[in-house]
Amino acid sequence: MKVRTVLLLTVLVGLLLVVPIPGFAPLPAAQSLVRQGEIATGDTLSSMNQSDLSLALYDNALASNETDPVLLKKKGEALIQCGREREAEQVYRKVLASDSNDTVALEYLGDSLAGQGNLTGGLVYYDRALALRPDNAGLWMREGDAYLLMSVNEDQELHAAARNLSVQPGTPGYQPVPSQELRGMSSYRKSVECYQKAIEHDPKLSVLVSTRLLAATQSQVSDYQDLLNDIHPAATVTGP
Repeated sequence: MKVRTVLLLTVLVGLLLVVPIPGFAPLPAAQSLVRQGEIATGDTLSSMNQSDLSLALYDNALASNETDPVLLKKKGEALIQCGREREAEQVYRKVLASDSNDTVALEYLGDSLAGQGNLTGGLVYYDRALALRPDNAGLWMREGDAYLLMSVNEDQELHAAARNLSVQPGTPGYQPVPSQELRGMSSYRKSVECYQKAIEHDPKLSVLVSTRLLAATQSQVSDYQDLLNDIHPAATVTGP
């Protein structure tokens, strides 16, 4: 109900101040006021997890200045919240085309790519942002998270490789194991290094980091146990 009321008020203000009246031209100041109202309302809706509604208001506000970097970044963040990472990627690339050192755009472009499963691409932009803001704990956390997710993927690859190795050549289900699947698993170590950097700049993150690493470690232990079971299955006890 509150959301509907806010939207209605925004529309009414826009109609009163912007819609042409015979004999009168819209006042630039009035148009600016409406635009500010749209942006403020969009911010409110976004904070209420109504990002789909905030996007419409951001688009309306962008109609008068399609290259406004602040507003484009707001739109990009709302798109990410809506799960529309590919569209958000294009928005942040547009911002970076005007300012390649915009650390917020670099950060959220990394998020957009990581959200699409392109963790390596996301890390490229996190690295660029960290080169400009090496003291940013949030960026170090994002980079640590990306490496931690990569380590999970690597564990799954190792598990799949172990399954293939346990099948004898020539038997049903046998598949050759590509050599790249047997590469060293270093992403977990890199994630820990990034988390340590984050804690150096913000000690309050230590609890959050511990929780992340504990969950990842438990997952790895479970995966390794499954891996061992695949290679050395438990003996089956049969009757006499």
